[in-house]
Amino acid sequence: MNDTNLDVEKRQAAMIAKLSPADRLRMANSMFESGRALVRIGLKQQNESISEAQLRAQIFLRLYGEDYSGTEKKRILTSLSSIA
Repeated sequence: MNDTNLDVEKRQAAMIAKLSPADRLRMANSMFESGRALVRIGLKQQNESISEAQLRAQIFLRLYGEDYSGTEKKRILTSLSSIA
């Protein structure tokens, strides 16, 4: 979906292009962390009694689950479950 006016989109792209690489990276990291926080909140609302280990696993699956094969996912989920 793209409902942004083309002129606004061009101005936004120009503003972002003026930022330093470090500032663009900080901006992208901030957006990622905000998205991750929203996923975390949503998962906790769906299951208030979810453990931290289960929450880590569900966040991983939500964000990266389709990027890995079944074997790789199992290995990663096993590693996540052992984190204190």
